[in-house]
Amino acid sequence: MVRKVRHLFRPGSTFNLLLAIENDDNARAAIRVTDALTSRGAVPTVIHATELMTPVAGTPNSMMFFAEAALGEEFHEGLARSLGALISSTTGRAQTWPVLSLSGEPALCITQEAAGRNADLLVMGIHQHGAFEQAIGENTATRVMARATVPVLGVRPALSGLPRRIMVATDFGNASREAAHVAANLAEPGGSVVLVHVSLPSFIVEEGDEGEALIQREGIEHAFLHLTDEISEGKSIQVETVSRTGDAGAELMAAAALVSPDLIAIASQRHHLITRLLLGSVSRKLVREGSWSMLITPPAKGG
Repeated sequence: MVRKVRHLFRPGSTFNLLLAIENDDNARAAIRVTDALTSRGAVPTVIHATELMTPVAGTPNSMMFFAEAALGEEFHEGLARSLGALISSTTGRAQTWPVLSLSGEPALCITQEAAGRNADLLVMGIHQHGAFEQAIGENTATRVMARATVPVLGVRPALSGLPRRIMVATDFGNASREAAHVAANLAEPGGSVVLVHVSLPSFIVEEGDEGEALIQREGIEHAFLHLTDEISEGKSIQVETVSRTGDAGAELMAAAALVSPDLIAIASQRHHLITRLLLGSVSRKLVREGSWSMLITPPAKGG
């Protein structure tokens, strides 16, 4: 059984949501999804972090921007007002969501605020990147997802409300089973959750790898049946299953192309050395590719 499951998206419960807005084209999509999540109990707070760049000598505009961002309360107050206006125009009505404008490295500010405010969920926009951008390194979303201790919902423009078709990557371990529970709670009544398991060409079972141990004891189909029963109990959702073999990142991307989900949910967890060398960071690969909205769930405290 799952040792501890977050209470996100459950009827009759509320949760603290931190919406991180960047200066990008995905801001409105993230705002619309946040607005839709209020019907699932979300209580939003909004944050924007302005990174202070060292000004280039001889460029007065950058010097002025640096001084205003670093020293001026008016800068942050004005930005907060602008964000409030953007939120109201996007949702079509005035909102009372608190808006914070901070100075600092965005990923660090966002994760620190999430921890300090006991946020239960982070929402932010994610971009689709080309091959070169994927190869050279990180962006704010991937840095936040690597650091955050709470689930992160990365929103692509195609997701304008609550998802109806969610793909869940599962290895049947406790972390990914929790991700499946959270996804099932989020799915609209009448919607679907597609459970996808990718097997390595040969089993490598490490100490504490409860998912692979379960598969070896009971088989993949039996593990699928157990998880399907768990997440569908009391819900009017359809659960589908997909099994693939090969490189986890490549096979999950291939599965997503066939499933066409509104959202992919995947657990973020630390792997032992051998597994990490074989799999790499699967969730990071999917986020960098950027074709789908993503829900990244780190292990729950005490889980």
